[in-house]
Amino acid sequence: MADNFENIDLNDCWNAFIQGDEQAFAEIHKMHFEMLYNYALKMQFGDEALSDDSVQELFIKLWIKRDNLPEVKSVKAYIMTSLRRHILNSTRNRHLAELKSLVSRQPDIEFSQDEIVMKKEEDSVLHNKITALINTLPKRQKEVIYLHYFAGMDHNQIAAVMSINYQSVSNLKQKAIKKMRVSGLLEWSLIISLLYRSVNS
Repeated sequence: MADNFENIDLNDCWNAFIQGDEQAFAEIHKMHFEMLYNYALKMQFGDEALSDDSVQELFIKLWIKRDNLPEVKSVKAYIMTSLRRHILNSTRNRHLAELKSLVSRQPDIEFSQDEIVMKKEEDSVLHNKITALINTLPKRQKEVIYLHYFAGMDHNQIAAVMSINYQSVSNLKQKAIKKMRVSGLLEWSLIISLLYRSVNS
């Protein structure tokens, strides 16, 4: 029930924001900035200044265009989708000479060892193996893993963010898990529960 109340509060906050409520806008910024910044950081190869600029530019655009923004079912999915689109568009604009190749380019998320938390120091070998294996996944599989396990998004939200359908999200996730299992990491769910840093932690 708590989650339902949180969702209702957030939707009310969004609706107040698009009506011009500055406090509601500030709350949305506060609640989502860290998540958006971390996602931007992944998409922009660790460039902290560029990632911060991207998130701030997104919120400026949201405020300017608030009168034309829709009511949404998931505020989180909507702003993550908006950020992804903003970054891809900005990247294309910065590299006009490479426009043709960048149109179909997928962000290549790189996982760091700091994000994969080990509970026991003696598990360092497994820790290194997990990090290396995740980083060998194809780009879209890595992005699905990141959005699901690290950003706490469900399949419908990920589908919206990546502009793909629900089944594609499921397929990408299953392929990633299959690779981990084939690599000898059979207890994927146990590994995730031990290793990844929850978005709520």
